[in-house]
Amino acid sequence: MKDREFKIAIIGPENAGKSSIMNALFGKYVSLVSEVGGTTKMPIKKYWGKLKIGRVKEEPEFVNLVFVDLGGLYTTTDKQSPIMTPKVLEKTYEEIKDADMIIHVIDGSVGLLRSFERLHHLLKFRYQKPIIVVINKCDLLNYDDRENLKNYVEKRIKNTPIFVSAKTFEGIPELLRIIINYLER
Repeated sequence: MKDREFKIAIIGPENAGKSSIMNALFGKYVSLVSEVGGTTKMPIKKYWGKLKIGRVKEEPEFVNLVFVDLGGLYTTTDKQSPIMTPKVLEKTYEEIKDADMIIHVIDGSVGLLRSFERLHHLLKFRYQKPIIVVINKCDLLNYDDRENLKNYVEKRIKNTPIFVSAKTFEGIPELLRIIINYLER
């Protein structure tokens, strides 16, 4: 039996709902949430569970899935977050570099920030990270707003987003399926 860790970093601007998505993925309260931006400062790392990958009976592969909730790198006005002291920023980027996959959270009520557009391209092309783009707070968007935001995100970062609502759990099962399908490749 082989075991390996697969780390998924959750990134996005302040108050995009990163911690709420983490809580929804775990089905319980594991990360502090607040209306105030900058609640999460240092990375919060949580073990989700062990998954058996593949169909080999003789030597199955097991993956220990770990999620990392990161503080917001930028505010919704595209400025660097004031909570990002040099030490916190260094630890955040270290977790991003060490991650095997990225969940890039976009606040559906704000849209894609230029700063995250640049970071997305850096992670995708320089570090070759698989990235799942998640538009959170989709419960606040009507059909036309969803389509417009989806088209804009696809055009700007060449990645098809999925819509989730950490509040209503819409899209959370789909997000987990995408992660598991990636691991089974």
